Amino acid sequence: MFVVAFFFFFLQVETILDKDSYTLEELLDEDEIIQECKALNNRLINFLREKPQVEQLLRYIVEEADSDAEKKRTIKFPFIACEIFTCEVDIILRTLVDDRELMDLLFSFLEPDRNHSTQLAGYFSKVVICLLMRKTMPFMNYIQVSNLPY
Repeated sequence: MFVVAFFFFFLQVETILDKDSYTLEELLDEDEIIQECKALNNRLINFLREKPQVEQLLRYIVEEADSDAEKKRTIKFPFIACEIFTCEVDIILRTLVDDRELMDLLFSFLEPDRNHSTQLAGYFSKVVICLLMRKTMPFMNYIQVSNLPY
């Protein structure tokens, strides 16, 4: 029974990846996406490592959703986005830390005029700690050259 359930979830992610066109949100809505990231599903990782996907994952973490947004947008997607980063998939972290615009987006969370929930603050800190632990040199280089006023 376990094998059948596992295979069904695996097929859900693969079914989405087999489509001609799919969105990041379709994948984030699948319960097994984190396990597929940890299993280093090549097709999934190759999609998630692209700059537009990394940018959207960051936006789920650093930008509060509108008050009338669906629960997926306010709760599920920020959690899944954080978990994808903290799976420590090297190529996804490298896409983030090697791109100044993406790092600026991540640290825009600290701008003083922005209010955030404690939930998003926790996700932000988990991603920053992960980068500090796994991509120490590029992370520290960014901190040194950026003019973070906060």
